[in-house]
Amino acid sequence: MEVIARGVVVRDGRVLLMQELAVGYWFFPGGHVEAGETPEVALVRELREELDGSATVGERLGELENAWEEHREINHVFAVTIDVEDPVSREPHLAAGWHRIEDLASVDVRPRALADLVVAWWR
Repeated sequence: MEVIARGVVVRDGRVLLMQELAVGYWFFPGGHVEAGETPEVALVRELREELDGSATVGERLGELENAWEEHREINHVFAVTIDVEDPVSREPHLAAGWHRIEDLASVDVRPRALADLVVAWWR
């Protein structure tokens, strides 16, 4: 099972998502927790790599298991603030974009249960 750290960055009722350009779906920023890292440390590192900015990890929003085909992962989810005003992905296969939280039901966010967790948390 893979261990993933995900950040929920909210500004003005909008949440920051990353898009996998080759396939079109969106996901919450973050990535794999490396050996010896806590999820919080991994999340700060991943956001620095993806967006070239500093992040402050806040409230733990929960853990979410996700499985598809033969793949399984556990996502550690945190509220996060970033110091980047207009985030742009540093990775050529990804794009960054803001989405209104109330519109997440119509956005292809994966895993879907994570988007639902964020909507429930925001209310």
